[in-house]
Amino acid sequence: MGGPMLAIAVDLTTRAFELYTHRPQRVRQIAYFAQRFRRNGMAPKVLRAVQNRRMRRTISYAYQRSPYYRSHFSQTGLHPRDIRTIADLRHLPFTTAADIRNWQQFLCVPEDDVSAVFTTSGTTGEPKRVYFTSRELNAMTNFAAFALRFGQPGRLVALLALPMSHGFWIGSATAQRVVERAGGLPLPVGADDPVEAVAWMRRFSPNVVISSCSYLAAITRQAEREGYRPRLERVLLGGETVTPDRRSLFQEYWNTEVLDSYGSTEIGGGQTLALPECTAFNLNDMHLVTEIIDPDTGQSTDEGELVFTTLLREAMPLLRYRSGDRGRWSLCPCGLPFQAIQLTGRTDDMFVAGDMNLYANVVAAAVERVTGATGRITIELDRVEAADRVVLRVEGKDVNEDAVRGALFVAYPEFSTNISNGNILLDIQIGVSLGSQIKAFKIVDRRSGFGDHRQVIPMEGA
Repeated sequence: MGGPMLAIAVDLTTRAFELYTHRPQRVRQIAYFAQRFRRNGMAPKVLRAVQNRRMRRTISYAYQRSPYYRSHFSQTGLHPRDIRTIADLRHLPFTTAADIRNWQQFLCVPEDDVSAVFTTSGTTGEPKRVYFTSRELNAMTNFAAFALRFGQPGRLVALLALPMSHGFWIGSATAQRVVERAGGLPLPVGADDPVEAVAWMRRFSPNVVISSCSYLAAITRQAEREGYRPRLERVLLGGETVTPDRRSLFQEYWNTEVLDSYGSTEIGGGQTLALPECTAFNLNDMHLVTEIIDPDTGQSTDEGELVFTTLLREAMPLLRYRSGDRGRWSLCPCGLPFQAIQLTGRTDDMFVAGDMNLYANVVAAAVERVTGATGRITIELDRVEAADRVVLRVEGKDVNEDAVRGALFVAYPEFSTNISNGNILLDIQIGVSLGSQIKAFKIVDRRSGFGDHRQVIPMEGA
């Protein structure tokens, strides 16, 4: 069997697993055999043929059911039959975050067929909604459970150190489901108090921790203070890029493998597969078509903004969705057959205050070096009369405000000049709790004339 027939067989076989498997034992079996034969896996041309097949199905489905995409095609004079291969996608306009705020125009199923709604953390006003059917949730869960079990066949007791304040964030809302589907025991402890997290670790002795890079750093510091140092088999991180110094910290302190992940609410949560030897993110090409474009021209490039077309979505399929994340194509030595990328930041990680262009990742990196800081900050921007006010909220115990100010001035020497001449008002708040914030930093811009209130979350370390 070869060519189109092989692609059809692969498509149908994998769809059966993705959409209809519910037994943890089946997930473990598939992961075991995939791990064993991964270097003799699917040929890239077969994978591309499967993507083309799924893409054509998705485009036809969106055209028939989504008011937004039907109008999309009509305005451009295109028809689904004009998009036959991934190369043809370039003829379609992009879908943006602003577009999907009008989620009613994207919904392709009746309300009775919807099983979940997740919201993005990218706004302080009305969040973007993304709806999912039960079959989509099953496919997402099976892929993530497969990824979790890839190279982890034995004991699986997973500490879920993720924000649990509400169920609309896709990370915490799906993590427990994923561990259960993988045949493991989830321990959902939240991300409010590192002291409590370490106490739960002492009680249950998890061998896997699933968290964000920033919050695991806080847990590690607390464990070090208590002299608690068990060995973890794996640490799985998401929500922000793992910096080299923190990767080394986790590897050395917990004597563990550190696996990073990438994903977003819009594309269906975590959509990468990682192994200890991976040096890049291996994308889930069975669920996504990924493009990289120049954010200014929209043309294809090797480094730029990541654009995604979903391939297995029913409630809200997205065509050429501009993620706002920056990345570049990469080669990974792991032998997996998927395309790989390295993240390089966000297209929107810059903010303007006074007459300065500032980058949140630079501010966060400066504050993180201050004694007592946990590494998590929030930057709030508003306007007092004619001046921009920057409110810098710093989490940690016994953090010295002058030390924070000094670190900020070292990173941006012109900051002090802008403060002295009245362009910027700086308010530093120390000792705050950011327990519900999984990422290292966020920006909330409340100034009128700057569009919607927004929370910009660049990838850490970009």
